[in-house]
Amino acid sequence: MAEATDTMKAIEIGEENKDEVVQHDAAKYKAIETEPGVWKMGPMPVDPQQGFKAKEIQLFSVARPHMRAFHFAWLSFFVAFTCWFAFAPLMPVVRPALGMNLKQVFAVNIASVASTITTRFIVGPLCDKVGPKRCQTFLLAWITVFVLLGSSVTTVWGLGLVRFMIGFGGATFVVTQFWSSQMFCAEIVGVANATTAGWGNLGGGVTQMLMVGVYSFMLNVAKVGKNDGWRLSFIVPATVAGIVALAMWCVSDDSPRGDLNSLYAAGVMQRKTAKDSMKVGFSNINSWLLGVQYATCFGVELHVNNIAATYFAIGEGFHVGVIDAGLIASLFGWMNLFARSSGGFFSDYGNKIAGMRGRMWAHTICLFLEGLLLIIFSRMNTLPGAIPCLVVFSFFVQAAEGTSFGIVPYIEPTALGGVCAVVGAWGNIGAVAWGMLFLFGFSGNLPNGFATLGCIIIASAFVTFLIKIKGCSHMTGTLENANASYGKA
Repeated sequence: MAEATDTMKAIEIGEENKDEVVQHDAAKYKAIETEPGVWKMGPMPVDPQQGFKAKEIQLFSVARPHMRAFHFAWLSFFVAFTCWFAFAPLMPVVRPALGMNLKQVFAVNIASVASTITTRFIVGPLCDKVGPKRCQTFLLAWITVFVLLGSSVTTVWGLGLVRFMIGFGGATFVVTQFWSSQMFCAEIVGVANATTAGWGNLGGGVTQMLMVGVYSFMLNVAKVGKNDGWRLSFIVPATVAGIVALAMWCVSDDSPRGDLNSLYAAGVMQRKTAKDSMKVGFSNINSWLLGVQYATCFGVELHVNNIAATYFAIGEGFHVGVIDAGLIASLFGWMNLFARSSGGFFSDYGNKIAGMRGRMWAHTICLFLEGLLLIIFSRMNTLPGAIPCLVVFSFFVQAAEGTSFGIVPYIEPTALGGVCAVVGAWGNIGAVAWGMLFLFGFSGNLPNGFATLGCIIIASAFVTFLIKIKGCSHMTGTLENANASYGKA
């Protein structure tokens, strides 16, 4: 009996070198061996040695548990991201309505990303304890309430408070990465993580178009005034967020075996506490080093999402109005449709060639090119020059995010939630830092601010040389001597 229990735990946790596959009666979903050594859950091939995680991404399937979770992971983050930055494209209208100056715009932008830092640290370990579905549903419900309240703000302080509260929902990213890591094998987890996160980040581009489109509808079709128009516009993203939260709660699963709370209670999987996950994930120095780099890709994306429409609207050489500025800014976010997935592909391809060392080189190159393209973008003062640079810069921003989370699952597999929390939180720490940089250093010269930020990004690319994951190759080492690398602080 003890031997069977040990085997079962090995299969659930993902240990290797166990030949026997034991499936617990209490598991909601069970795999079938369709031919010797080939296991499937429905049409999905799975690996029993990795906790029955999927070996393929069947993009056009919504079958439970793997692909249903995949689609809800990106969709929930997409909706959260859309709501999170719903104010950004309308700031050229909201700003005069509330009597705001440019420094107050930066301050409100900082508030919108600052609140996410603490939440990301907390939510990651909570995913290990209660499951990603519960965490994600609560966060979307929270967002729904405060986006609706956003339509009633009348002061700068009120706007700052509402955007601060909405910012808690940015922790949906951590849940998304945890969820897809739970569902897909190590061989494809880079692409899986990059795709769910990238399509979620796509909300940053969609919201630029959606909100100016809804605002235009309110003005031209509904025939309401400018002040009522921007306020009523927030009903749309809030309603969508509420619908997705309800559907996700009703028809999705935490893991390949079902919801974690049920699996823990039945003894199918060993219960993890938030405290243990936090302790292990937070104590690994690689989490923090990769987090610093994530601040210079995802943190930069958040900062650009907040300021891009305003940058084009007030830029002397661009000569565009509110709606056109929002549409141009949306190009930055739309690159998430494939750019972050490309980063995951680069990471997985590098892994095939040179193991973890290949993943790290892919990550370093993407960061370096990101910084270089931002410097070039900062020197462009006409639309024909700025728009192509913005698009290519955006590609490498999001590709670097994809390569980041191609590395994350390897840092501390037993405390994935804790690692996701640290790395994800650093993205928002970066967004706050870059907001402060522009607020206090470059509020009167945005192009120079972007050039300075580009230099910081290039410097961060070389942090990869300090990352050494136990049992893996690293930038200057080989597969043979990588076991000497450090893992914990």
